[in-house]
Amino acid sequence: MRKGDKLEKDFSAILHNFYLPVLVSSQLLRSLNAGQIDVAGLTKKNQSWVLSLFEVKSSQYPTQIQWRRLLRAQDYLSRVLEVDTKLEVKFCQKDEP
Repeated sequence: MRKGDKLEKDFSAILHNFYLPVLVSSQLLRSLNAGQIDVAGLTKKNQSWVLSLFEVKSSQYPTQIQWRRLLRAQDYLSRVLEVDTKLEVKFCQKDEP
């Protein structure tokens, strides 16, 4: 398993203890020229749902182009699902060899 995939898997396992898991189609987002979402989950705040989108990184912050694509995905999902959304970058340490 690639290190990036392992980081996403480990972060997802922790996150989904607190959020309702949401699976977002990478194929759909690619067709919209939007960024692919690493991990997504729903929480209830003040009687309404909030969709949290997470980009999991091991070191480098997303490039400007990647950030714009992620914002496009956030906007699309917010409009289609009619919920507030929050986009976060989570930095996770790589396991040492």
